[in-house]
Amino acid sequence: MVQLSDRVQSVTGSPTVKLIQIKSQLQAQGKMILDFGAGEPDFPTPENIKEAGIAAIQKNFTKYTTTSGISELKQAIQRAYQHEQGLTPSEKQIVVSPGSKYSLFLLLQAVINPGDEVIIPRPYWVSYPEMVKFCGGRAVYADHLQPGALFELTAASYMSQYKAKTKAVIINSPSNPTGKIMNREELRQTIDFFSKKNVLTIIDDCYRKIIYTDTDYPSPMDLVPEARDMVAVVSSLSKTFAMTGWRIGYAIVPETLAAAMTKIQEHSTSNPCSISQKAAVEALSSDQSAVQAMVNEYRRRRDYFAQRIDEIGHITYVIPDGAFYFFADFSYDIAKKNFKDDSQLAMDILEKLNIILVPGSAFGAPNYLRISYATAMKDITMGLHKIETYLRQVD
Repeated sequence: MVQLSDRVQSVTGSPTVKLIQIKSQLQAQGKMILDFGAGEPDFPTPENIKEAGIAAIQKNFTKYTTTSGISELKQAIQRAYQHEQGLTPSEKQIVVSPGSKYSLFLLLQAVINPGDEVIIPRPYWVSYPEMVKFCGGRAVYADHLQPGALFELTAASYMSQYKAKTKAVIINSPSNPTGKIMNREELRQTIDFFSKKNVLTIIDDCYRKIIYTDTDYPSPMDLVPEARDMVAVVSSLSKTFAMTGWRIGYAIVPETLAAAMTKIQEHSTSNPCSISQKAAVEALSSDQSAVQAMVNEYRRRRDYFAQRIDEIGHITYVIPDGAFYFFADFSYDIAKKNFKDDSQLAMDILEKLNIILVPGSAFGAPNYLRISYATAMKDITMGLHKIETYLRQVD
């Protein structure tokens, strides 16, 4: 029998990936599933992006590329950040990878030693603590579940967790699962504080273009100019351009860190997919009207969700500023139905209603459920009607 490493045995599987597998199994049984668990847009990749990928194949752009990404794509990333944030990173600061998840994994592998601590938000994206654990580090939590300031991303929540072992902090803004955004001043204070402690601030901004407020998205590397060498940005095309399966993400980091990440990538994936890189160039360089149309539709769905949840009553939530999730407190219904936890509630809803929801405990927030509105409005309408009927039933 193969003896598995202690490292891999310490890591738990992704609950969101598990839901994808459950959905496939149920659909194979002929069941119609309403998927409110999806962490991906329901829209197809825009036509011009698909055509760029097809053109890459037809032109035989199907060989190895440079490890950290082609120059054309790095230049497109530079232009995008210059346009959005007035920031122009050097090409040597950019590392393109097979998805932003892998970008973050590379980054943590390059900086975390056994025993180091990484401060992550709670609620957190499910992979943060597992990645830290895989690196031999320990996740410490900035608590954003405080009554009266529910889900607010504050500098104080991070600074209060600082210790001598702190090596990095991760800020996810807009947040998965809450949709909250860390405002400019809170982000500035966080970067300023940790840079003076020689602690790296990592900004996961995968949802930065799916925002419903009028506030400009702050430029993390320019908020505290003297701290630029202690700030890293991890981003993705998956959410913004409905390109989840294309697997393209990137990091903008100090040059020494970029070189280290590239070295790890050389010995793992070699390089990102050549075809996807050409598609990514088109996504970043072309007209962004398709993105705005998707954001407008997400906003319409978000507002409908809020209206329906208010009509149901007794469910505590905070209106999302970005991303495409509601993160709502179902403790009343868990108690009413005599369930032991949020996982049991979510499983009962799946078995009885054929609706997938993600238990909040997967994000470090027991009694909550994450509900994605990255699904068609007709499914949202049908699903919320079923959920309301279910919740009003007296068992």
